[in-house]
Amino acid sequence: AEYGKQWYQRRVRGERQEFERVLEVQQAGQRQEEMKEREARSKKLNHAEEVRNQIKEKEKDMIHARQMFFEEGIKLDQEAQERRRRLDEIKKKKLEELQGAGVPTKYINEVARRAMKPQTSLITH
Repeated sequence: AEYGKQWYQRRVRGERQEFERVLEVQQAGQRQEEMKEREARSKKLNHAEEVRNQIKEKEKDMIHARQMFFEEGIKLDQEAQERRRRLDEIKKKKLEELQGAGVPTKYINEVARRAMKPQTSLITH
């Protein structure tokens, strides 16, 4: 009977050790799986953040390009106005020179009418 009891205790102890070993392997596997999931989640979050940053940069670039386009348009308009102003000054000076040279008024008026007629632009607004 004593032998049977010892055998039973060894068997129980062996099964308990086997159970604890299996449990430890399962827990280690679970910890490893959780770590992989955390890493995968972290990678996804990092990737999503990178994509959002790229989108923001593209939007900033587009806004800047549009701003530059409009600034260029304003600059071209200002340059065109300045050219027209200079031409008008030159025309006025030439008409004054004609008048100073004694050209009859009726001819000066005809030249003035033609010279001051609005110029048609190739650029349409």
